[in-house]
Amino acid sequence: MEFRPRDYQAEEYAAAAGLPRSPALRHPLSPALLPPAQADVVVEVQNVEFDDPLRAAPIKEETLDSSDSSNERDAAYSRRNHSKEWSLFTGSLIQKFSYGSTIHVSSALDSVTRSSREYGKSLADVHMEELEDPDVVSEAEKKVITRQEYVSRLQQLKSEIRQAWRGGDRVKALKLTIKVARLLMDTTVSQFYPTLFVHVIEVMDMLGDLVWERIKRKAEYSDEGRLVNSLPENFLSRDICSEAKDTCFNWFCKIGSIRELLPRIYLELAISRCWRFLEDDHLCNLERLTMMMRGLADPLGSAYCHLYMARCVGLLNQKDKGYLIRSIGQITNLLERIILMKEPYSSHSFKNKKTLITLMEPPIEWIMKCIFVDGYKEAGDLVAEFSFWQNTSESTVKIPCISVVLHYLLKQLPAGIISTHALHIIELFEQNVDISYDQHLNFRLLGQKLSESPPPLSSLNSILKHVNEVLAQYDRLEEYLIVADAHLDIILHHLIDDYIPAILDGIVKRVNNRSVDGNEIELLQSILVKLINHFDSLEDILSLNHFMDILEVLRGSSRNMVDMQILRKATRTHYISDPTTIQLLFEISQALNDSIDISYTNDDCQLKAHLITSFVQKVDFGAEREHHLTFLIECRAAFGRINELKDTLVHLSNSLAVKAVKSMTKCLNFLKACMAFNEVTIPSISSTARRMNLYIETAEVALLGGLVSHAEGLLTSAISCLECVSTTVEIHKLVDVDQISPLICKLCSVLLMIPGIPEEGKIDMPHNLISVVDCLSVISPRTKLKILCSVIYLSASLSQNKLPYHASNEEILGNDRLFYGDASYFEGLLSLSSIALQKLFDAIEQEPHLGIRGTMALEACNCMIICYKASEQLYTECSRLIEIAKQSLQPQNKFLEYTRRLFDKHLSTFR
Repeated sequence: MEFRPRDYQAEEYAAAAGLPRSPALRHPLSPALLPPAQADVVVEVQNVEFDDPLRAAPIKEETLDSSDSSNERDAAYSRRNHSKEWSLFTGSLIQKFSYGSTIHVSSALDSVTRSSREYGKSLADVHMEELEDPDVVSEAEKKVITRQEYVSRLQQLKSEIRQAWRGGDRVKALKLTIKVARLLMDTTVSQFYPTLFVHVIEVMDMLGDLVWERIKRKAEYSDEGRLVNSLPENFLSRDICSEAKDTCFNWFCKIGSIRELLPRIYLELAISRCWRFLEDDHLCNLERLTMMMRGLADPLGSAYCHLYMARCVGLLNQKDKGYLIRSIGQITNLLERIILMKEPYSSHSFKNKKTLITLMEPPIEWIMKCIFVDGYKEAGDLVAEFSFWQNTSESTVKIPCISVVLHYLLKQLPAGIISTHALHIIELFEQNVDISYDQHLNFRLLGQKLSESPPPLSSLNSILKHVNEVLAQYDRLEEYLIVADAHLDIILHHLIDDYIPAILDGIVKRVNNRSVDGNEIELLQSILVKLINHFDSLEDILSLNHFMDILEVLRGSSRNMVDMQILRKATRTHYISDPTTIQLLFEISQALNDSIDISYTNDDCQLKAHLITSFVQKVDFGAEREHHLTFLIECRAAFGRINELKDTLVHLSNSLAVKAVKSMTKCLNFLKACMAFNEVTIPSISSTARRMNLYIETAEVALLGGLVSHAEGLLTSAISCLECVSTTVEIHKLVDVDQISPLICKLCSVLLMIPGIPEEGKIDMPHNLISVVDCLSVISPRTKLKILCSVIYLSASLSQNKLPYHASNEEILGNDRLFYGDASYFEGLLSLSSIALQKLFDAIEQEPHLGIRGTMALEACNCMIICYKASEQLYTECSRLIEIAKQSLQPQNKFLEYTRRLFDKHLSTFR
């Protein structure tokens, strides 16, 4: 077979001229261009109703008329939400106060430390005996027990209470529950007390649920078990029968007879839901319990008792929050006594007052949250009860202003309210400095609230002036940083840059060449990141006084985070040309590179590598190309572990070479230097596909500069990359057609521009390509076919009297001029294509999948029809390929139909 002669320029012109073209006056998808019938269809489709799963369920008419059912749903939702939040709160409570593995407990009050083995009796029997005679254990005796063992025994006792209830012995269940409640009387286990509280109230809640279900059943069922009255969710006391009311009243009487005040309150709170069976208004009971709690002298026990009341009453959906205000008032009075007393408050001697106040914080926080659960509008009038705002002379309850109470009040208030009263709040901070809460934490909260809702500009300067004065009073770095970091957002938001130098200067003075701890480093990180994000350009950031001094203080992950932010800011610009800035960013990149894990797999390491690569891409030395190439060499040495960067370095080197060639100056030595840089860099890249691509790209640049021998060597290296496929770990990635075949096509397109040597013919590289591919058993038959088709296309193009394109460098002659009329050269090309054709048919036969085999046959047929002259042999071979496709594909296959038409057009004369 002979190659078909082609005139590429004429074919291009014919293809362009043959396409029908008309100006598009309007967008082709414009509704005005739609036919009327089609437009009607569109409108009809738009009007179709359908169920949207994101829409709310349709509301039935009967629900709109029933406010009672709506109230029931709201109440049920409120209880579920309250229970969920309480579960999260108690979990955090245990986690916060979880230190210490053992505790010292008083045996007189903590009978759970006495195992049943000591008595040879059940644990429940032991408790029952101690209920009858509390003096059976010596008060002076102390025992050591692990936290886990304490909790486990408490859970065992909870199980025995449930068993006693199910067995009908409700008196025993009540007495055991009282014993559990007595555990909260022992506050000597101060650090364990919050955890003890959580586990004890689980028992209380269990008893409350059991009593509620028992009374509710009596109200709904007869003694024979027949349903008499089904109570609605929002039932009233008049809906309850007398027998159920008597049972309920009896339970409150039993609990009212408990001698100790604390267990009596806890048990009544546990069954507080049962008030609904007796009366509709619960406020009088809440006020009574609140007054009873005034008798709890121990501050820790009192605080957590108030906490349990807020939790229990929260399930009742009580609208009046006055009892919660009184709870806060009682806790505040206790805190005031603790703060004013010279000695520790309790005879059980807490380690210090600060520890006791810290343990009392969770009740204050939860109660404040309950006060504002319905929002500020509903609770706003109650704020006056705290006497915190000005003009509150009409307040009925005068509660002293304690710092910790003020903190949790401000935490619940809307940011807008705090923003309006910011100056007055600062005065409160200054007037009420006590040990209950660190004032710098109050100022941090103030700063956070002001950031959420900025105050009016008229008062902003006054606020920041007060804050600046407060900052000057802090000698400790951590306190200074906490307040400065909290208010930096509002300073940057209003562009009040006058305070920034003062803040940075204060930081440097307090660092004073000393070591900085972990929390201080995190705060410094936060401040620097906010500054970086605020300014538009990196130059503005670096010009800040002491910025670099503070940056040098950071270490570890915080330093890496700030460095990454600096690189992110720097790479957002078009280019980086300032030598000082480049050197700084290079050093930052080196520090980040050192922190990249050798495995280079996690997202953080990949982000660091990407930022370093982006920085290198943005550097521009302008006309100083030698300096830029030197910079690339330094980057290769400094960041050799980053695979992504190696590709970028080669691309940048080629870009420098192209710019040098286009500048029309003497650049041969620089061009060779770029080629040498690439020849050293490319082999270190692990991915075979990427190496091939870069070799081919660099060969194109070499041809542009007239370096033919360099181009030949680079293309030979690209072909050699295929020999590594079977030994690489990414073999399964490379055998894919989408990766190998495009690279070979690109390789062949460059080979078309490589001038041969007249004495040798210079077609050895395509021969080498066929030999290498033939030896790779791991490459799929279809990939081999595409490669072999590329070789045939290359051979057919080289055989033309005029090549479709030439090298841009006019000094490089094409093979159409070097071998014009050389019969041996053309015979070599035919021999090359003949070898490729034979291996092409072998690849088709090796493909096991019928569908793929048929497609391969059609691809081969199209290649042969395009490349060869019409002849009897071509007709025979193509007929064979089409027959294979018919046997493998469906008759209506579009590719098969197109190929048959092409076959009939060019080879019909040989039938």
